[in-house]
Amino acid sequence: MPALREVQARFFDAMVLGGIAEDRLLSCIEEPAATARKRIAVYRRSIFGNLVGALLATYPVLARIVGLPFFREAARAYVRVQPSVSGDLNEYGGEFTDFIAAYPYGRELGFLADVTRLEWLVQQTYYAPDPAPADLSLLATCPPEDCDGLRFGLTTGFARLDSPWPLVDIWRVNAEHYQGDMTVDFSRGSKTLILRRDGLVHVEALGEGEAMFVDALAERRTLADAAGLALQAEASFDLGAALARLVGAGVIRRALPADQTAGGQA
Repeated sequence: MPALREVQARFFDAMVLGGIAEDRLLSCIEEPAATARKRIAVYRRSIFGNLVGALLATYPVLARIVGLPFFREAARAYVRVQPSVSGDLNEYGGEFTDFIAAYPYGRELGFLADVTRLEWLVQQTYYAPDPAPADLSLLATCPPEDCDGLRFGLTTGFARLDSPWPLVDIWRVNAEHYQGDMTVDFSRGSKTLILRRDGLVHVEALGEGEAMFVDALAERRTLADAAGLALQAEASFDLGAALARLVGAGVIRRALPADQTAGGQA
């Protein structure tokens, strides 16, 4: 009788690969082969069903775009090459983007990989730790002439994604229950902010300057440096409007004096 570790390895291979791998497992089972195969099939259906279901929960927009039959077939192929390594199904599917990018049956839709990137960031943002309470008292009381050196701590519940595809519009028209205009201009790219607010994740478009501003603040740049980079990216960038939007949305959580750097996201 093989050691326990070997039996577990054979069981794993039998679930994922079947065929010869299943035959190797049968040699470890003391019951008729026909009965054992039925039991193995039950386990396999359960494993694949749970993992495919987890992918469907994480990537619903992708599933709506390609249709459930296509999605389920792609998901099953992914499970075979990328089985779960965690007991938490919310952590499963992080490599699905690379899989979809290389999946031969989806290459004609070049935007699919970026859609999966967006949906994975939505998942990660939803489960990000709660931020510390906001403290913007310094920003509120700082004289305008002294604000250039301020730095900011940002919320834990946000992410950024740039794409040559119009991801915000793709996300919008494929949202559940959406009934508006389905027109999407695929000639445009997107600068996207993924933000958890009031328990929900929002996918919002940013202008060139706003996107550069958020990225610079996330890199712990001073307000003056971030604003300068944003103006280089977009001459019409409005610093006051950008600050108001980011503070109102809860992206900016803390203001720190010029001689102190934010040690991480708030």
